Amino acid sequence: MVRLLTHELVNKVGQKILVKGWIDSLRLHGKLIFADIRDRSGLLQLVFHKDISVAAFAEAKKLKPEYVIEVSGKIKERDVKMVNDKILTGKVEMEVESLKIISIAEPLPFDLSKNDLDVSLNTLLDYRSLALRHPKIKAIFKVQEVIIDSFRKSLQEKSFVEFQAPSMISSAPEGGAEIFEVKYFKYKAYLAQSPQLYKSLLVSIFERVFSVNKVFRAEPSMTTRHLTEVVSLDAEFGFIESWEEVRKMAEYVITYILKEVQTKCQKELDLFGVTIPSVSKEIPFLKLREAQQIIFERTGRDCRKEKDPSPDDEREICKWAKEVHRSDLVFITHYPTKYRPFYTYPDDDNPEYNQGFDLLGRGMEWLTGGRRIHDYKTLLEHAEKWGIHTENIELYLQAFRYGMPPLGGFAFGAERITMNILGLTNIREASLFPRDMERVDLRLSGLQKGNKKEKNLFEEIIEILNEKEINYQLFNHEAVYTSEEAAKVRGTKMEQGAKALILIADKKPVMTVMSAVKKVDFKKIKKEKGIKDLRMATADEVKNISGVEVGAVPPFGNLFDIPTFFDVSLEKQDKVSFNAGMHTRSVEIKYKDLKKAVNPDIFEFTSEKKDSK
Repeated sequence: MVRLLTHELVNKVGQKILVKGWIDSLRLHGKLIFADIRDRSGLLQLVFHKDISVAAFAEAKKLKPEYVIEVSGKIKERDVKMVNDKILTGKVEMEVESLKIISIAEPLPFDLSKNDLDVSLNTLLDYRSLALRHPKIKAIFKVQEVIIDSFRKSLQEKSFVEFQAPSMISSAPEGGAEIFEVKYFKYKAYLAQSPQLYKSLLVSIFERVFSVNKVFRAEPSMTTRHLTEVVSLDAEFGFIESWEEVRKMAEYVITYILKEVQTKCQKELDLFGVTIPSVSKEIPFLKLREAQQIIFERTGRDCRKEKDPSPDDEREICKWAKEVHRSDLVFITHYPTKYRPFYTYPDDDNPEYNQGFDLLGRGMEWLTGGRRIHDYKTLLEHAEKWGIHTENIELYLQAFRYGMPPLGGFAFGAERITMNILGLTNIREASLFPRDMERVDLRLSGLQKGNKKEKNLFEEIIEILNEKEINYQLFNHEAVYTSEEAAKVRGTKMEQGAKALILIADKKPVMTVMSAVKKVDFKKIKKEKGIKDLRMATADEVKNISGVEVGAVPPFGNLFDIPTFFDVSLEKQDKVSFNAGMHTRSVEIKYKDLKKAVNPDIFEFTSEKKDSK
């Protein structure tokens, strides 16, 4: 008998059928056992009954979720009262005549049958091979498949040629701070940050090219919107008349993708309760300085000299686009030339700004692109001005030396757009196997300890932030032991530092958290809390209570089950930063989010440090 998929069985009533798949759920009702079998096409209800098959019924008692089985039996219509309109096969079921257990499964760490998995993101990633079986998580990657496939189709319809760029390169042409170095026999090589140089080179051969490539960024920070390995969707084409041709091509591709997702993924969109971003007849666009002026007028926040919009700025200008143009998408153009890559074309009217652009969608950057310099001499001048060693990009320069047409292009990450369309809170959810500075499949800290499952303090902090859907930035840096050193290495103001001290109050530990420019006033705490004896904890006591050294204590007294007091001095800070259980790692988050994560008691208990002014 040939195996059929569950979605093929709706019209097979009365026929004997063979089905294979996983046990999705089980329900025992005395003389009846009901089970849902899952295959790649959907679900089918199975009915086991002694009157149909004593052997199959006996074997069914052994079944557990995720067992792999093979069943055969007759397809019958369900009773009208038992119809399930939520699944394609909801009007039929199989009366099982034979059952074969192909593979057993260990007890599951969480219940896959729930509509939503009520577990932390770290747990979902630690058990990735299991979590991906959940229909809602699996749906993420159906949407992502359509995004990538429609990217290809949109450009193929415009006569673009696909190519695969190398993932390993011989040098770091755009700077080495954010690039992974690898051992290549007896030489050094690097993982590519972008296929940019290759796609520009290929314009001189194919005129129009695109690629779907993995790219790598060794950024020593950890946020909810960045990964170290992403799927980059890149396009480049020549013989353009202006940068606006590039913008319009990017707009064509994005709107094509959104229409395809709308058409092919309505079921998946409904699972997440989201709609496709709305787009006006033409996506609005404005220059960076114009956008910053609008933000200033709307919020009073003066960002008019900044080189890039902050996340808050991105959200605000997207609100403006929605209100004024009824568009969830908006282009920001003409960024300061000196902050963009050396090959970006300066604006003819004002060379201090360039003909580059970003596309923002629903408060987040989606895509970046622009016109490139095509004149060989000008490109050399820019490369030298940017401190690029031209011998490292000789292959790229070759194409320009022997004739290159005016060109431009754009790129965006598949994970970022998937995240934004589905309203996910963390980009790791939109990556099948996410890589960041803490994870390559499994948590690296766990692997280095022989894959033990205990979490260190740093991991517990990150897990709290992820569970509460808090945006954060993570810094890796040299060891720091003072507030002054910490502020300097983080590039933040000293008053933004959230300094955590453990005190002993009437023989019991408490945590106090204050701005790094403040000092604790014991009298104020004693008066506020009615404490008689109050002193600083010794280094040994700090270690015993928190598990970390003095100076590395994070402002999370709740992790140690001790009362936590926040000084009102922190209320003035929009963002705060702190050591995250190590002298070499810091986290920056919004102060309001820190309060949400810790739920502290807030009152005034500090005075000015003599050297803080």
